[in-house]
Amino acid sequence: MDIDVAHKALKECELRHKALARRIGDIGFIWQGSVSKRYLKCGKATCACQRDPDSRHGPYYYWTTKVAGKSVAKKLDGAHAELLQEWVKNRIEMDSIIAEMRKVSKEALEAALIIAEEEQTASKKPQE
Repeated sequence: MDIDVAHKALKECELRHKALARRIGDIGFIWQGSVSKRYLKCGKATCACQRDPDSRHGPYYYWTTKVAGKSVAKKLDGAHAELLQEWVKNRIEMDSIIAEMRKVSKEALEAALIIAEEEQTASKKPQE
């Protein structure tokens, strides 16, 4: 990559990075973990849920996350599950944006190193 291409690439990276940063600013609250919906069998041998999966009880909502390396689950009511699901979705979106920012930053670093090397070489040349 020559110096002109490196300058152009760095400028494009700056614009992409700023656009990604603006997207993060638009994300609402975030929450770690996941929310799942489950239908369960009860303990009664004569209940229809024992024979027919469509007759299982529920839905029951659970929030699951890791605490000190162990999975922890908490039962939620429907309103809490809906709220947390939105926040989890926001966190997933933020994680995706940050991953893209890392890629852009890597590209920017490659261009910036070429520019820095060229500037260092130019400063070492004797003045005429």
